[in-house]
Amino acid sequence: MVEAVVFDFGGTLVHGDDAVERAIDARYREMRERGYDIDRETFDDLTARTGERFAERYHGDYRRFELGRYTQLFFEVWGRDAPQKDIEALDRVFWETRLDAESPDDDAESVLRHCRDHGLFVGAVTNGNKLMTNRQLESIGLEDAFDLVLTSTAVEAEKSTVEPFETFLDPAGFDGEDCLMVGDRVDEDTWAAEVGMTTVQVTAHATPPVGEERDPDYVVETLAAVEPLIDDLM
Repeated sequence: MVEAVVFDFGGTLVHGDDAVERAIDARYREMRERGYDIDRETFDDLTARTGERFAERYHGDYRRFELGRYTQLFFEVWGRDAPQKDIEALDRVFWETRLDAESPDDDAESVLRHCRDHGLFVGAVTNGNKLMTNRQLESIGLEDAFDLVLTSTAVEAEKSTVEPFETFLDPAGFDGEDCLMVGDRVDEDTWAAEVGMTTVQVTAHATPPVGEERDPDYVVETLAAVEPLIDDLM
């Protein structure tokens, strides 16, 4: 019987259809303002190449969310040096723009309230850092909706490994079989099954997988469809 529901943030509770594109544009403008002589075609090519190399090198590594990590690799791919203050500033512009462009899912407040109304423990396990997580909590406007929030940088383990879910169980005080994990990624959130959690994928804003995939126990299109599923599992 489910006694706790654990949520992913990006792509599940919050999302933005053009958030990444707006963040990339902001990063380019910031580079130009800081005096980097780079045309948009070159920038876009480097961005694509950096993204591919970033996924190869860092997917599954919590350090990919450390401030400056992506931009440092961008300059490496470009073959240029940059001061650390520029590297961190460019990363910060990207993440702040992206997070500000995201908004809560239409059904986020309802599904969180549904959990509370049924006396369930409400948690979150999310890949990201403190800056990202605080911004997302603010965007939801429901900072008090969660009993426990864990980020990959805080636990020094990514969701494409079992460690964050193992770490969640101890302070939450549940066995894995007591928990439902709700997320959008079959290469990250479904790793919760390794500790016995029941997993559900929400597909409406799902991020394409780049790592090892695990099949979810349930697949639903929207967050609203999670509410009757919770009722059934209780």
